[in-house]
Amino acid sequence: MAKSVTIYTTKLCGFCKAVKDFFDENDVKYAEIDVGVNQDKAREMIEKSGQMGVPVTVIKEGDNEELVVGFDKQRLATALNIDGRKNEVV
Repeated sequence: MAKSVTIYTTKLCGFCKAVKDFFDENDVKYAEIDVGVNQDKAREMIEKSGQMGVPVTVIKEGDNEELVVGFDKQRLATALNIDGRKNEVV
């Protein structure tokens, strides 16, 4: 079963951009929700995560849901089974 990825963001959030760039570099498809303009989704994010800060990434597979708060590159890579070093200079 494929994993679905949703990121709760705001327009000016640097860590949100870092998460999106990381996903783009690793060909991860995601849905983005701007909680700065959607108060219902902001409440949803807070209820799910207990956090008011962004980014909050929700990785869902079937009935299982994993939340990643902030830009935790290693945790995101592990949750999505990706190397995470695709464009790094070694």
